[in-house]
Amino acid sequence: MSEKTIQEIIDDMTEEQQAAVYAMLGAALEGEMEHSDIDENSIIQDGMRNGSLRDSVLEHADEYGIKSIETLFPEPKLVKEPTFLNNPVEWVNGVLSSVHKVPFARIKSMFVDITEETLRAKGYVKGKLKKEDVFALLKRSTEPTTIYKKQKIDRDDLIDITDFDTISWIKQEMRLKLDEELARAILFGDGREELDDDKIDTDCIRPVLTDADLYTIKVAIDTSKEGYNKYEEFINTMIKSRKLYKGSGNPTLYMSEDTLSELLLLKDNNGRRIYKSVSEIATELRVSNIVAINEMEGLVRDAGDSKVHNVMGMMVNLVDYSVGTNKGGSISMFDDFDIDYNQQKYLIETRCSGALTTPYSAMVIEEVTEAVPTSLNLEDQNE
Repeated sequence: MSEKTIQEIIDDMTEEQQAAVYAMLGAALEGEMEHSDIDENSIIQDGMRNGSLRDSVLEHADEYGIKSIETLFPEPKLVKEPTFLNNPVEWVNGVLSSVHKVPFARIKSMFVDITEETLRAKGYVKGKLKKEDVFALLKRSTEPTTIYKKQKIDRDDLIDITDFDTISWIKQEMRLKLDEELARAILFGDGREELDDDKIDTDCIRPVLTDADLYTIKVAIDTSKEGYNKYEEFINTMIKSRKLYKGSGNPTLYMSEDTLSELLLLKDNNGRRIYKSVSEIATELRVSNIVAINEMEGLVRDAGDSKVHNVMGMMVNLVDYSVGTNKGGSISMFDDFDIDYNQQKYLIETRCSGALTTPYSAMVIEEVTEAVPTSLNLEDQNE
């Protein structure tokens, strides 16, 4: 139902109610008049015609010498602090609450691969030499790095803003973005170029997406089938490759919103939807949950070759991902006042390391295609 205009509202009033409205307006204007010939009716009529009594009064203010008109129509009051416009970040809390936290910043993982055929137990024949097994001890260490966010605000502005708690609001934004950046670095990296000074060191926070093959299995879907549908092949590849996963329990599957939508839209030969819900897809793929992340849209893994590795999904149980922090390196907030520039400054930072510590505990499913040339030389164009 559309909102009524001022004209319609006044028309619905009784004569007594209309008289009361005119009297209230006249009383309000009386204290602001310097001109005795003010025509209240013309203001009312203009308000009816334009749909805004406020605009009508402001229009006639100079004409009748009305000062401090804002006392009649004060500025709107902010009902709550400004809302942050951001991508959905529910997945961030899920990531940070799922990782394995340890109270030291230098993470070391050690293991022995005993899947070799030569390491099987052997039968003994009397009088024969018993053979010793030899296996290699594998290990790697991950050092910590600092991740931070810094803000400043002029003290004059800090004092003048009275509609909400500015300091609390600034700190809320800083913590939100720090958490988001850390979760992004854990799953698929921050996306910055290698030479960017702001890039989070991937040797210190090792992204699941690009970790060594010993920790993250990379599986390419079959693009050669006739009538190829990459979303159908994604499902098939996930089911066939599940046996390669050696991580803890049932993992979580991360993908973009668009990929998840396409999976839900898959139909059988009779044109009926195959999956009625996200939980049905999760059950089919033997994962505990499917989490859609906007930042994974168009995500490409750099494999160091000439092909394009389009990431369709990433499976991992983050219990197998350790985040280490020394005492004093946990997330901390600092503030300081710059007396020279009259500015209040804030810093939030953490110093930590992060890495998968269980072999074959993650899996990346991707569509591998040939790279499209970015430009053609003149000889190619002439052909």
